[in-house]
Amino acid sequence: MRKTLRDVAEKTGVSIAVASRVLGNYGSVSSETRRKVLKEAKSIGYQPDIIARSMKTRRTHSLGVIISDITTFFFTSVVRGIEDVTSQNSYNVTLCNSDEDADKENSYLKELYQRKIDGLIISPTGENNSYLKKLIRAGLPVVLVDRRVSELQTTEVAVDNETGAWEAVKHLISLGHRRIGIVNGLSGIRTNEERFSGYKRALAEQGIPFDPGLVKYGDFRMEKGRQATQEFLNMRDRPTAMFVANEPMTTGALLALGENKTKIPEEMAILGFDDPVWAPLLNPPLTTVRQPSYSIGTIAAQVLLQKIRKVGRGRSLHEEIVLKPKLMIRESCGEETSTRRTTD
Repeated sequence: MRKTLRDVAEKTGVSIAVASRVLGNYGSVSSETRRKVLKEAKSIGYQPDIIARSMKTRRTHSLGVIISDITTFFFTSVVRGIEDVTSQNSYNVTLCNSDEDADKENSYLKELYQRKIDGLIISPTGENNSYLKKLIRAGLPVVLVDRRVSELQTTEVAVDNETGAWEAVKHLISLGHRRIGIVNGLSGIRTNEERFSGYKRALAEQGIPFDPGLVKYGDFRMEKGRQATQEFLNMRDRPTAMFVANEPMTTGALLALGENKTKIPEEMAILGFDDPVWAPLLNPPLTTVRQPSYSIGTIAAQVLLQKIRKVGRGRSLHEEIVLKPKLMIRESCGEETSTRRTTD
C-alpha cells in the first residue's frame, strides 16, 4: 500500500501541514522536526504524489536547463552543480544542448514552456533573445549562466572574465613574452568580449602595442582552435605565446602544436581559459584560468528556486552575481612550479 503524507505525519506526531512543509522544502520548521520527518519518510518509503501536488500548487516541479555545449568540462560541472541543488529540493531537470544554434535554442525554449516548467537556467547563444525576453515578461523565472545579456531583466551568474584574461596575459608578459596571440570565441557574445578586453588591457598596461594580426576568432569548437593555431604557426613573425579563450579551442590548439612538433613552452607558450581535469596531467602541465563552474551551477539553481518561491534574491528584477576566477600556474608557459606555482 502506498504511504501517504498523513502516514508520515501520524508516525512523527506532527500535523499534515508541518509534514508537508518539510517534505515540500518550504516554510519554517525546526531542525529537529525536519530531521524526524525526513527520517520517517525515508523509513516507510514515502513518495510524493507529483500529480496531486502539481494540481494543488500549480507547479510541475520541473526545470529546464539549456547550455551551449555539454561536451565541455565547464558546462558538465555547471550542470552537476545545478542537479545537486535541484535534486535535494525534489525538482526534475530537462537538459538541452543548443550547440550555439539560436534556432535550436528557440525550439527548446518553446518546447520547455509548453511543458509548463517552473523555471529556466540558460546560457544564451547570443544577443538575439527575443523569445527569451517574451518568456521573462510572461513571468517565467529565468537565471542566466556564463553569459550575461544586459537587456534581459533577470539574474545572471558568471565569472569575472575580463579580470581572468587580464591576469592570464599579464602572467605571460611577466615571463618576457611580447608577441602574444589570442584565440577568441564568437563575436557578439559578452563573455568573449570581456576576455578580449582583458587581453587588450594587459597589453596596454605594459606598453605593448595591440596587433590585430595576433587575433584569431573561433566558434568555441576544437577544430577552430586547431585552425587558428596553425595560422599562428605559419606566420613569419609568429607569436611566442598563445592565450586561448575556452577549453575546446585549447584542445584544438594543443593538437595543432603536437602535429607540428612544436615544443611547449620553448617554442610556444600556451595558456587556456577553463581548467579541465586533464590540464595538470599533460606534459608539460597546462597553465589555465580556472572558473568556479560547480559554484556557478549551485548558485544559479539556488537563485532560481528563490525566484520560483519569490523569496530573497528571487525578488530582484536584475542582478549580476560575478564570481572570481583563479590563475592556475603550471609549466606550459615556462614557469618554475617549485617557486611560482598557484596551488591546485
